[in-house]
Amino acid sequence: MTDTRESSSYLADARLGEVIALIQVLAYDRNTSRSEEGLRVELKAKPESSASWIELGKSHPELFRVREELGKTSRVSLVSRYVSPHITENGKKIRAPLDVSIVNKLIEVAIEIHDRQKIRSERWLAVVPIVVAIIIAGATVAAAIFRSGTNVV
Repeated sequence: MTDTRESSSYLADARLGEVIALIQVLAYDRNTSRSEEGLRVELKAKPESSASWIELGKSHPELFRVREELGKTSRVSLVSRYVSPHITENGKKIRAPLDVSIVNKLIEVAIEIHDRQKIRSERWLAVVPIVVAIIIAGATVAAAIFRSGTNVV
């Protein structure tokens, strides 16, 4: 079983920034999709939060589409750009870059998902004081019972 925090969580170290960078490259570049090598060249690095840009894309199907076909280079694209209208040029589908307002909304969505995951991951912090209070109350009651039992004799 894969650790969700490592593979698909926005809470993994550097994940949110890498998702935002990937959104921008795939939204504005002339090419709708990119290979691992193309992304490494464009972004000047490999991702810190995932084994590869392709893996990062697979971890976030809410934003990215990954094409993996036998005998072909794996490529990642934005779902919203992949489904947009296209023209065919030299046998290749060409899609216009996304409008800035759409890109901003995609980034907002990524940030919102990150914030929700962060809040959810910190919920247990509210339970700790309650558990500590219950343990202290239980210990106090046990001590009181123990003391009252020893004073009876």
